[in-house]
Amino acid sequence: MHKFNLEAMKQQVKHSDLSAHQRALISDLFNQHNDTLLRFLRTRLQSDSDAHEVAQEAYVKLLDLDKPGAISYLRSYLFKVASNLAIDRLRAKQTAVKYQPLLFFDEESPSAEQEALVNERVQLVSSFISELPPKCRKAFLLSRYHGLSSKQISNVMRISDRMVRKYLVRATEHCKMRLQKALESSE
Repeated sequence: MHKFNLEAMKQQVKHSDLSAHQRALISDLFNQHNDTLLRFLRTRLQSDSDAHEVAQEAYVKLLDLDKPGAISYLRSYLFKVASNLAIDRLRAKQTAVKYQPLLFFDEESPSAEQEALVNERVQLVSSFISELPPKCRKAFLLSRYHGLSSKQISNVMRISDRMVRKYLVRATEHCKMRLQKALESSE
């Protein structure tokens, strides 16, 4: 099990450019509140290892403060930083799930029959793509067929990166849903 322990924290604090008073403040904060912080993060992240990693990131951010003694509520600050990092981690996981590769076909070499099925699926998917609104279709094609990143697509289409990502998710979900319905009806 991944464990962020007191010794590791002491080493980070010891090698930081903090005054003795500031080091003592952060060490006390760790000793008094680390277990609570980890429980807080486990609840939010539903993962023990993610909770430990986010806690460590939060302590590192605390160590990076120019004047950690200037913040009178270090515990509140630590929990706020940890909460923001947890939210960032959850968003990153959600985005990773949304942008999983769109796989319509098997990776093996197809037989003649499988090749005919693949060609049929290609035609189906092409028709599904043509059902998309123009901007959504363009973003999808630029991404899937031309390999452009969402940032590149936003520059080409002169729209926000966020809108591009929405179009990509919408197009992917549409194609998956339509393909699933088509496969179910053919069974």
